[in-house]
Amino acid sequence: MPKWFDPLGITDRAVDAAKTGLKLASWGEEQVATYVKNRLESIEAAPRPLPQPEPSQHDSLHTKLGRLLDRALDQSTAGSQQELYHRLLDQLVADEARIVGALSDGTSSPLVNVHSRSRNQVVLQNACLIGRTANVALPHMVPQYVDHLLSLGLVETGPEDPSRKADYEVLMAEPMVLKAIKSASRGPLIARTEKLSLRLSGLGKGLWAAAVQQDGP
Repeated sequence: MPKWFDPLGITDRAVDAAKTGLKLASWGEEQVATYVKNRLESIEAAPRPLPQPEPSQHDSLHTKLGRLLDRALDQSTAGSQQELYHRLLDQLVADEARIVGALSDGTSSPLVNVHSRSRNQVVLQNACLIGRTANVALPHMVPQYVDHLLSLGLVETGPEDPSRKADYEVLMAEPMVLKAIKSASRGPLIARTEKLSLRLSGLGKGLWAAAVQQDGP
């Protein structure tokens, strides 16, 4: 087949340039492929931290206890205390935190239990004026809040405070207390009221002090 007229050899040079370009491109691809392969091999060869076992609801009691004991070996007193405080705070709702804060200055709050004389049972327990002091969002839940805080050991009850006579009168006039007294009374048998006081416990004071202090830098 006759060649096209090309006195300057442009066609041959173009073909040579194309061949050179293909070779360079092929070489570049090989270099990139080699680099990626080496990186992957180095990553695979690098030591990896052993995965820590995640807690599972299917773990046996023995396994869970073993983990706790192992952690206790490496935990300082301060670390254990912080873990306890975190666990306690995680169990509180906002209104309960308000109650702890309202008692944090060391004051006490009037508390009353209402008992039925005829059936000898508690009709109302842990009705307390602290709901007003703390300005809780759900005042009708104060007895349940106080009961929960007592179960966590953050508050404690004590004897009636004679210096808070006026406050006890306010508490006794609360609708839930009047309703409980009426419900627990049977004819001449008037409901028995037990007047106590509510204050922050040592654990509650420690939690409050640790939680309100500013975090370090």
